[in-house]
Amino acid sequence: MMIGLVIGCAGAWGTSTTAGARAAMSIPALARLSRPGTTAAGREIPVSVELPPATADGGASVELAKAVVLVVRSNVPWTLVVRPSDPLSRSAVEVRTGRGEYRPVRPEGLVVATGLPGVHEIVLDYRVAGDEAGGEGERVLTLVYAVEG
Repeated sequence: MMIGLVIGCAGAWGTSTTAGARAAMSIPALARLSRPGTTAAGREIPVSVELPPATADGGASVELAKAVVLVVRSNVPWTLVVRPSDPLSRSAVEVRTGRGEYRPVRPEGLVVATGLPGVHEIVLDYRVAGDEAGGEGERVLTLVYAVEG
């Protein structure tokens, strides 16, 4: 009788039940834009740059090397877009990154850079038409940058 009891218990121990569970987790897409040394940060920030005095001939363009440095932090692929702060602005401003070609900033926006997730520093040069550069008094150029992603 003892043998039957041992065999019956061994059979009960050999049976196991497995339960499965699934958990879903979503990480929200985050993309932020900032300027080193400032507190301005967000998906969109205005950036102002003081323009140098106009040249004597008034027609030559003025280049501003490394006019703006931006930092993009994103956990998804992103696009950096620039547009004038005033949608009705007709100013002749061109922007480039690195050694790329200068391209005009338009009210509908201009894509200046794209990238993969991570932290990226973007250095921008400006070229401003000579007649748009600083004339009498102080002149400031303000462009709005937005990161999409």
